[in-house]
Amino acid sequence: MEFLSKKLTDYILKKNVIEKENYEIYQYGFESALETMFCFASAIAIAAFMHAIPQALFFSFFFLLMRSYTGGLHLKTFRACYIFSCLLLVACLFLAKNVSAYPIVSTMIYAASVLVILITGPVDHPNKPVEESDSKRFMLRSYIILGISIVTAIALFISGNRSYLFLEAVTFAFIAITGILGKAFNRYTGVTD
Repeated sequence: MEFLSKKLTDYILKKNVIEKENYEIYQYGFESALETMFCFASAIAIAAFMHAIPQALFFSFFFLLMRSYTGGLHLKTFRACYIFSCLLLVACLFLAKNVSAYPIVSTMIYAASVLVILITGPVDHPNKPVEESDSKRFMLRSYIILGISIVTAIALFISGNRSYLFLEAVTFAFIAITGILGKAFNRYTGVTD
């Protein structure tokens, strides 16, 4: 991705679209956009291969929103993050498609995961610490998303949709686990939240 982003940035620099002092900003923007598109295309390909596009969209909705505001484990390289994310998606979809948990079990997993998320709180990334005001805003947004997820869980429970209720439980379990791992990694490396 870095190679392609440099090529794109070199191209627009040669065309005098940007100033030389903005080179790094554009290069970073291109790299981020390319990585995001690659991850999205990979997720769609995995979901299509597993015949689970609706489930992947459901997982992604809650997982990406919650991780955006609560943080969690961040790996050092794009490659490591990409592989971990793909494995997480495959695991979640596999479990959702192949495990039929009783609704009460799914609800207990979901409730325990939400409790862990609330206790863990937001997890800062060492390279991008969050200001106190941003942290409060992020927590408010995560509470709104949690509220939506609670309403969704109740609707799934009442409707008897065991598959999506378990998928939501597994999704929030993964969010909780990555939050715990993020906190542990920060402590291990000496970064405090």
